[in-house]
Amino acid sequence: MVSSATVWVRARIATAPAIYGLIVYEVLLTAESDDGHEPPYGVLLWSLVAFVVFYFAHVFAEVLARHGADSLGLAARRGFAHSAGMLYAAILPTLALVIAALAGADGPEATGWALIVGLAVLAYIGYQATAMRGRTFWWRILGAVLAAFVGFVVMFLEYLVH
Repeated sequence: MVSSATVWVRARIATAPAIYGLIVYEVLLTAESDDGHEPPYGVLLWSLVAFVVFYFAHVFAEVLARHGADSLGLAARRGFAHSAGMLYAAILPTLALVIAALAGADGPEATGWALIVGLAVLAYIGYQATAMRGRTFWWRILGAVLAAFVGFVVMFLEYLVH
């Protein structure tokens, strides 16, 4: 039997927009803390501002793509609903960054904690994806490791490009 919390997470976090949003947010955190002198609140502020811009760009793309088939209002509601996973996915890394900052961590260290939490979220999604397919425990662990690894590679490549 699947818990209601697992169903909620699968419906909101284990989605393409959420996974994409998580990776984008992690790249923004990494890029913002790149100089090593940015305080945690600065990393958080500028990363969130850039991330919200990405979010609205995603909503705009959804609205524009749907507007031909739906009314503007319906297209907008569906665009916001479809893109909401991007925001949900950023919650845990943001909390990690804030908690690390409150504990006295500097910018790079606090960002490191946020990145670790983001990779853990990807691992959880990989685990859940293989669980949904009815795989055994070890396949689920492999799914978790692969999801986190591929997420790390994508984040690293995005960081190099930007």
